[in-house]
Amino acid sequence: MKENFFKIASITVIFMLFIFSCSEKLADDLVHRAYELRMDGKADAAQVLLEQAIKKDSADAAAWFELARTKLNIGLGDPHKLIAGLDDMQHTINKAVEIDSNNVIYLFFKGYVCYTRIYATYQGLSKIQVEKVAKETVSTFESVLRLEPNYYEAKLFLVELLKMLPSNVGGDSAKAEKYTRDLEKADVVFGAKARELVMPRDADYIKFWQNIEKNHQDNADVYEALGRAYLQKGDIEQAGKCFDKAIQLNAEKNTLYVDLGRYYMMQFMQNRENLDSLAPLIIKEFETFLKSKPAPIKPVKAYVIGMLAKIYLFQGDKEKGDELQKEATALDPNFSKAFAIPGQILFDPPDKISRFFSYFSRPF
Repeated sequence: MKENFFKIASITVIFMLFIFSCSEKLADDLVHRAYELRMDGKADAAQVLLEQAIKKDSADAAAWFELARTKLNIGLGDPHKLIAGLDDMQHTINKAVEIDSNNVIYLFFKGYVCYTRIYATYQGLSKIQVEKVAKETVSTFESVLRLEPNYYEAKLFLVELLKMLPSNVGGDSAKAEKYTRDLEKADVVFGAKARELVMPRDADYIKFWQNIEKNHQDNADVYEALGRAYLQKGDIEQAGKCFDKAIQLNAEKNTLYVDLGRYYMMQFMQNRENLDSLAPLIIKEFETFLKSKPAPIKPVKAYVIGMLAKIYLFQGDKEKGDELQKEATALDPNFSKAFAIPGQILFDPPDKISRFFSYFSRPF
């Protein structure tokens, strides 16, 4: 009798574990399905799916996380809605972190959302509000580092934020310097990226990266950084050569073609009389990206086609401009209208640690 009892109890436990494992697998599958919808340009459908999942299980941290990314993805399609929805987006990612506070993926994205709030609303926030959000941003990225000390991208965000903000709203140059030295000890290239962020504005950034290049001629990040230094100086020819070298070393850096196109667009925006000479250059860089490998994912492809549409419309070619707008919208109705390229942090798989860093304080 006793043996039967233990046998039944064992079977019951195994059955319950099996049910739990299956329900967890279904939840993971649902989050990945929502992610794939978004990659297919269907962020609205992804949002509906995730909100339904959270109604069924409000403790599904992965669904909260993916919903936060989906909301940011959709928000980029309408900057006014993005600004208005930042508090809601913050609440959404906070829920993921509250449920799973040791998940470095969720924490890193929370830090990014916090930083976005500062950048997007800096002029409209009071000193107290900026200081509060800045404190939360720093605290979040530091939590990331406690879990993953070698998360160099998190340290870079900290260096930029602490150096960029005035001391009366959370900036701390001494702390930025400390993180910079930590990175310099850990990794030469990441250390150089951090050092560049704290260098004086009148420093020779080109010479700085040329010195790094001498011993790192197989590093795509070095050529990307050197190219950006040339862009800051307006030397587009040398910037293009460095970007070409970076792409040769790492084909996934093909978005650098878009950065070249964006650079020409900035020149046009600063002096609209130069449109006739700059438009062909902008179009060439954007089209080079669209034809490059690896093929761009739909949200980024739609963004670039939308940028192309603007150029044709500026040129007065309404037919071509409208045609491209329709093509971009067909690919992704929520394609980004921001000037910056949508960040890879939105497009990494939901269970992958994102190795994303993007300057908030620079256009390139």
